[in-house]
Amino acid sequence: MNIARNIVGYLLFSGLAISLMAQTDNSLREGDKTDPAINPIYNYYEWKNEIPENCPFERSKDIKGVIFSGRYANYTGADTWYLQSAPDGNMYSAWTDGKIDGFSTNSNIRSQSTGQAKITGTDPVNLKFENLGRMWSGGTNYYPCVSLIVDGTFYIGTYNAYNNEGYFNGFRYSSNWDHFTENTEPDWKNPYWTNAIDPDGNFFNETGKAKFRTPHAVNFDRNNKAPDGMIYLTAHGYSSGKGTNNWDKGDAIYLCRVKANAADIINSKSYEFFSGLTNSGKAVWKAGVENAKPVLDWPNHMGSESITWFPALKKYILMSCRLKEAEENLPYNVTSFWEADEITGPYKIVHYMRNWGEQTYFPNIPAQMINADGRSAWMTVACNYSVQNINPHQCRYAASMHEIIFNVNGMDLPEIPAEQKNIAPEATVTSSSYEPPVSLPQNAVDGMIDVDGKSLKNEWISEEGGGAYLKLEWDSPKTIDRIRIYDSPAPDRWLQQGFFVFSDGTMEWMYAAPSNSAKTPAEINFIPKTVKWVKFTIVKGIADKCKTTNCEPGQRLGVAEIQVFEAK
Repeated sequence: MNIARNIVGYLLFSGLAISLMAQTDNSLREGDKTDPAINPIYNYYEWKNEIPENCPFERSKDIKGVIFSGRYANYTGADTWYLQSAPDGNMYSAWTDGKIDGFSTNSNIRSQSTGQAKITGTDPVNLKFENLGRMWSGGTNYYPCVSLIVDGTFYIGTYNAYNNEGYFNGFRYSSNWDHFTENTEPDWKNPYWTNAIDPDGNFFNETGKAKFRTPHAVNFDRNNKAPDGMIYLTAHGYSSGKGTNNWDKGDAIYLCRVKANAADIINSKSYEFFSGLTNSGKAVWKAGVENAKPVLDWPNHMGSESITWFPALKKYILMSCRLKEAEENLPYNVTSFWEADEITGPYKIVHYMRNWGEQTYFPNIPAQMINADGRSAWMTVACNYSVQNINPHQCRYAASMHEIIFNVNGMDLPEIPAEQKNIAPEATVTSSSYEPPVSLPQNAVDGMIDVDGKSLKNEWISEEGGGAYLKLEWDSPKTIDRIRIYDSPAPDRWLQQGFFVFSDGTMEWMYAAPSNSAKTPAEINFIPKTVKWVKFTIVKGIADKCKTTNCEPGQRLGVAEIQVFEAK
C-alpha cells in the first residue's frame, strides 16, 4: 500500500473512528452478542455421514465426503446471505430479519423490506459487513432469494416465504448500488435501483404449487456466467404435484437459464427451463415454467438449495438444507451435499448430515470463497433461528461461515499448517494507558490467557476504551505476515474492532471481532512486511461495567494476548 495514501486514509479513518469508538451497542440481535464469533485455528472434524439405506441415488465415487477444517466466522445478527463478488473487489449480498450495527430490517414485520450489504475484505475470518439500507420487497413475508452480480449489475429477487402457495415476484436491480438507500413504500423509487417487481407477484406465471417460488443464482466464477454465457437459477419446489413446498422444504430441485442482461433477466418470457434428458443424455430446454422437470427429486429430503461450479474438481456441487419444523415425515434436520459433472446432472450424493447446527438453512458457496487448492471452500449458512441446543457450537443465527474440504478419492487431506513463531514476547511493549497495578501492557505478550476472567494479571486493560493502543517494538527489523488478538477474558466487555499501524507506514484493519472472553482470537493475514514496530489501536467495543462509578459504558476494554508471527 502506498505510504502517502496510507497516511491520508489513516487521517480520514481517525476522524470517523472518533464517532465510533467504544460505543455501547445493545441493539444487536442476541445471537450477535454472544460467542462464537471467529475462529481462525484449524481443528479438523467430520460430521457423521448418514445417507439413508433407502436413498434412491447413486453415491459419488469421486468424492467420499465432507470434512470441516474447524475454522469458522460469524457476522451480523441477520440471515439470508448469498454473497457475490463485484467489479470493485468487494462482495455484496441481500439480507433480512435482523440487524447490522443497530440497523434493522425485517421481511415479515414492520418494514416489510429486504436489506442489501457490502462486505469488505478477502479473508473469511476478517471481513467487514456494512449495511447499505433496505427497500420494500413486495409486501409482508417477501424475502430475498436471488442475489446475483453479473456484468456489473446487481440483481436481488424476492419471494413470498410464508404463503405456501406464494410465488417469486421478480427483481430489483442496479449498476450503481454502493450507496445507502432506504425506500420502504410500495411505489419506491431512487436514483440507483430499478424496481422491476412483478405487479401481480407471480413472475413466472405459475399456477398451483410452484416450482420456482424460491430461486437462487448458480455460482460460477467472479462474473457468475456459465461457459455458454447464460446465468442459471435453481429452485426447490413441489414434486409431481405432491409434497411440501415452502421456504425451507421443496421435494424437488429445478433449474432454469437466461441470457445475462437486464432486459432478459427481468423478462420471464426470456427464460428456458430444464425439461429432462434425451435418451443420449443431452439436456432439453424449453420455454414455459410448466415444462420444467427436476434435476433432483427426493420427497421428504430436499429443501433450500444452491449450486456452485468447482473448476479444479470439474464438478457442480449442490447443497440442500431441510428443517424438521412442521415436518410430518422427517424427524431431523438435514444438510446434504451432491456432485455432478454437468449442471443438469445426474447428481450423486456425497454427504448427508443430520442435525448439524442443529438447525441449518440457506446454504451457499460463493465462487470467490473457493480456496486456492480448488477443493476446500467457505460455506455460508444461517443457523438456529428457533432452537437453543446449538451443535456444533459455532453455528449461529448470522452470516455463519464454515470452511469445508471435499475428501476426494485418491487425494490425501491437506495437512494442518504448522504454527509459525510468535515473536510478540521478544518485543518491548508500551501502551497509551493501563489500569495499575496489575493490568500492564506486557501482560498482552506473556503467553498466558486467563480464560476464567477472574483476575487482571494476564491481560492489558485501559479505561480509554476507543483510542487506547498497544505498541510492540523489536530491537531489529522483523518480517511478519500474521497477527492474532485475543479479547479480554472478562465476559462483560468485548473488543470488537481495531486497526494496526506498522513502522513501514502501512495499515491493516481488524474488521472481525475476536470471540468474547478470550475463547478464540481474531486473525489478520497480510503480505509479508519487514517492520521495526507495530501499534494496535482499539476502535470499538462493548463494556457493561466500569471500574469507577463516573465512567461511561464502553470505556474499559483490553487485550488478553497479542501474537505476532514471523513470515515463513
